[in-house]
Amino acid sequence: MKQICLLFLLAFSMNIATAQSRVTSHSLFSTMPNFLVDEYSVTQKDFDQLEIYVPDKKSSSGYVVAGKEGKLESMTFKWQGEWQKGPSPLQILNNFKNAVKQKGGEEVFYDDFYKDKVFFKLKQGGNTYWIKVYTDGIGNYTLSSIMEAPMEQNIVMTADDIKNNLNAEGKVLFYGIYFDTDKATLKAESAPTLTNIASFLKANPVNVFIVGHTDNSGSLEHNLSLSKDRAAAVVNELTTKYGVNKAQVTAQGVASLAPVASNKTDDGKAKNRRVEVVLK
Repeated sequence: MKQICLLFLLAFSMNIATAQSRVTSHSLFSTMPNFLVDEYSVTQKDFDQLEIYVPDKKSSSGYVVAGKEGKLESMTFKWQGEWQKGPSPLQILNNFKNAVKQKGGEEVFYDDFYKDKVFFKLKQGGNTYWIKVYTDGIGNYTLSSIMEAPMEQNIVMTADDIKNNLNAEGKVLFYGIYFDTDKATLKAESAPTLTNIASFLKANPVNVFIVGHTDNSGSLEHNLSLSKDRAAAVVNELTTKYGVNKAQVTAQGVASLAPVASNKTDDGKAKNRRVEVVLK
């Protein structure tokens, strides 16, 4: 009997915890009246990709698919009223068009052929969001958003990896060094990569350039300054916080002058935004 009571209390506690943690709305928008979030549809990822339709510059009526990366939030909202009284796809989509406009965002693309989805871009709180609203034709809708953000690099190069790459190629590319958008302020997530660079430099008496790279967004003059400032921030962090000899490291910035991928795609631009360690 005691075991049955314990199992009942455990199940009851789990139900309470589930109810407390259940998602009831998207973080950017309130839920439309008479809708509930389908708890099995909720997806929240620190880093993922969302396909966004954007106008095709080569066609007045077509579109291209752009994969936007960052923090993903997606969920489906189920109509709870009588089926006959459910809102039309037009009513749902127009609600979001008005809501985004009120927040200062913009409509990027409306699927005028199927008339079942619309895409938006919204800047809020210093973040850029890409939003997709899809209606299923029977009164339900799915709301998905990506908050632009770089992926946290969980697998970092060890000091031995850095040594081997420098010996083989004369340089090492790093994507685990993060900065605030359009600034030279290092983020805390950069610590694992900086720790390993410092370990290598302290164990090996070599002199290197710390080189900042950008994509081609903005003017070359601005990016040259930004890339040099970011390299200088790395040098300062390595020498003041991690104890690297100042004589070993020299900051340099080359903006977008040495790309490793095409700047015509978001993925290519992400690869071009990097820091390199280059042997002198």
